[in-house]
Amino acid sequence: MRVSGLQWLAVLIWFSGICFAFSSSEDPIDALYESASKDSLLWGPYRSNLYVGVRPRVPRSLLSGLMWFNVDSHAPIRKIKHFCDQGDDLAGFGWLKYDPRQGGIQRIEDNESHITLTSEFVKTKDGNWALRIKGTPFKGFDKVKTSLVFYTGLEGEGLLAHAGLKDELSLYNGNFKLTGYAETIGGPFNVQITDGPSSNKHVRSKTKLLHPAFDPSKTHHLSLQVPDDNIWKAKDIYLTLLQESIGEFATDPKDLARIPPEQLFSLRNTQNFEGNLHFVQKIYEGAFEFDIIFNLEESLNKIKEEDIADLVKSSVDSFDDKFAQKFQLQAPFNTVNHTIFAKEFLSQLMGGVSYFYGDHLVDSEADLDEESFDNVKLVGKPDGPHELFTAVPSRPFFPRGFYWDEGFHLLPILEYDTDFALEILKSWFSQIDEDGWIAREQILGPEARSKVPEEFQVQNANIANPPTLMLVFTKLLEMASKNQEAVGSIGTYNTKSLDDYDLTDLGDVHLKYPHLLASYAENIYPDLQRHYEWFRRTQRGELREFDRTPHSMTEAYRWKGRTRKLCLPSGIDDYPRAEADIAELNVDLISWIGVMTRSMKSIATLLGKKEDAIKYSSIFSDITQNIEDLHWSEKDQNYCDLSVDDKDEDLFVCHTGYVTLFPFLHKLIPEDSGHLLPLLKILTDPEQLWTDFGIRSLSKQDEFFHTEEDYWRGSIWINLNYLVLESLQHYGTAERVNPQAKSLAKKAYRELRENVVNNVYREYTRTGYAWEQYDEATGEGKRTKHFLGWTSLVVLMMKMPQTLE
Repeated sequence: MRVSGLQWLAVLIWFSGICFAFSSSEDPIDALYESASKDSLLWGPYRSNLYVGVRPRVPRSLLSGLMWFNVDSHAPIRKIKHFCDQGDDLAGFGWLKYDPRQGGIQRIEDNESHITLTSEFVKTKDGNWALRIKGTPFKGFDKVKTSLVFYTGLEGEGLLAHAGLKDELSLYNGNFKLTGYAETIGGPFNVQITDGPSSNKHVRSKTKLLHPAFDPSKTHHLSLQVPDDNIWKAKDIYLTLLQESIGEFATDPKDLARIPPEQLFSLRNTQNFEGNLHFVQKIYEGAFEFDIIFNLEESLNKIKEEDIADLVKSSVDSFDDKFAQKFQLQAPFNTVNHTIFAKEFLSQLMGGVSYFYGDHLVDSEADLDEESFDNVKLVGKPDGPHELFTAVPSRPFFPRGFYWDEGFHLLPILEYDTDFALEILKSWFSQIDEDGWIAREQILGPEARSKVPEEFQVQNANIANPPTLMLVFTKLLEMASKNQEAVGSIGTYNTKSLDDYDLTDLGDVHLKYPHLLASYAENIYPDLQRHYEWFRRTQRGELREFDRTPHSMTEAYRWKGRTRKLCLPSGIDDYPRAEADIAELNVDLISWIGVMTRSMKSIATLLGKKEDAIKYSSIFSDITQNIEDLHWSEKDQNYCDLSVDDKDEDLFVCHTGYVTLFPFLHKLIPEDSGHLLPLLKILTDPEQLWTDFGIRSLSKQDEFFHTEEDYWRGSIWINLNYLVLESLQHYGTAERVNPQAKSLAKKAYRELRENVVNNVYREYTRTGYAWEQYDEATGEGKRTKHFLGWTSLVVLMMKMPQTLE
């Protein structure tokens, strides 16, 4: 939906009235909502770097996970599955349907273990959850043997122990139960690992047992005490325990080869320790199913084995109904297969949301005043601890928070569950430090650091990243405007009785009760102001030193912290730039600050802060004018970076591609501008940026096209193609746009939308994965696979209209 100027004005006035009406006293819904939201989002698969991992949004609490491997031979122990890994031979994996407040179904096609592993996660509002693990053998592998190891470990204060009579060898038949206590997650609890239905077949070794403790037909249990920061190393600990156990019986490889793998790799409790980390191992032949059930002892609605199927069905049905309501896919993507595809992409994005806790390494002292950042050595000091609730770009390769990515992640989530997206947004803005800085990568704690090369672990407190989270506010205001039209006047909400609020179905509460949204905006506004001013202060470019006289002598910007070859702060790392120089001005950065300013103006207006709104409006006007004065090159018919030549005279550095499109991407070009038509001609030229699969990142004619690292030098990226589509939709329907430009925008919009979605769909069908980028010549997925971050934006593209009126 495109919101007109009058509609914007109406919603701003309406919202300002709400803010004023409820500023005099705290509304009772605030506390009521906070409690309900916390309960519904407490538990989840928030260890998304694992194939199967569950934890609460609580520091130092209960961490659980699952490992598995094939035991038909000895070799697969080297391929044990635990952390998501691009090197694992999987035909595909991810959530088929997932609702963040109820649960869902994940499927893993494991070629190495010859099984399809399904994990079904469900939870209740009173703090209980369950995992149902199912294994289905591939065709021709009906008797495949699979070893599964569930572990759970308690960090911080509390207790976790085996419940019941202890066996001398720690071998058990039937269900197995742990009992524990942790104040942070609700007090006393138990974790039950069931033995599953009678159709399960435990492996019975055909040879004499090496030792009674190696019996593969039993459930094996082992416990030990480990430091809090080591529970995430459960796989390494398990393999070390196996190695010690095996070493007591055989060290010669020939002797080991004669021991059946289902015995050799059975966990043996040699020390009889009691501690905070527990392993429970089961070995099955053929198909299997078992449950892991967590219940708080004091909860009234405990989950039982027989409840799980109904809970799974309820969560899946709820997801289907909500998806149908929120994502009405438009032709030609309103087919059964495209709907399945869209549901999986959205589910995998939301199923990747994770909770992190720990310190990160920050260097606040490195000097960034140099022209180039090449020779700066960062020395990190621990800062924190911090906690963050965030989506991730890729569970196998980028399982942590990225500031540049997160705004794009939240756009589809905002459509499905606005309240959930705002919880994540709030968590991100809590990372803003006293100066206004947010680390571009959130590498919190040792587990997150284990996935990052040492040279990239330290963050510098003067380096920025594109403020994509501001895009979420723009989208939110569109939704608020649409909702305001549907619900009526401000008087509808003038109520104080708790009985008047319906919080049974969380997801759109901030839209349903706008004063709650006003309260949310008021709470984060000071942090946003500090962050905004940090951007303008630290990334300001030089004007007077080079005798530049644009409309405004303050609005010019340069990415600080770039090297000779890379500009990591910009997010588009190796995109060609000018030689590193203090004279450089970056058109993409001034465009991003334009986005920030426009958002700050809107939020200030919503909150009735008239002086702030006037200030931001003035700055925004200065920015849009300076984009024209400083960055438009008449010769190149493009918006370009600016630098100087050997005589310190201004020099446009124009590499046609994503950077030169940024004023267009952020709708900062006046609708009646004569610059639109030449930009659209470049955009739609196959010899420049247009392909059958999307918009190239760099022109085919550029001297750096597909050279060196070749990351942002030609390949197609879905996040920027999404912004192109949004801008085509904007200018293709705006009243004051030149008729020829408008016609070209409409044609490009329809073709680009279909090209991008068709290609991502085709590659997902062919490979089983979403990809980080796509080849501009063939459309093939490239680089990181299982990239369900901003590639999931295709779901929003499918929702967009097929044509522009």
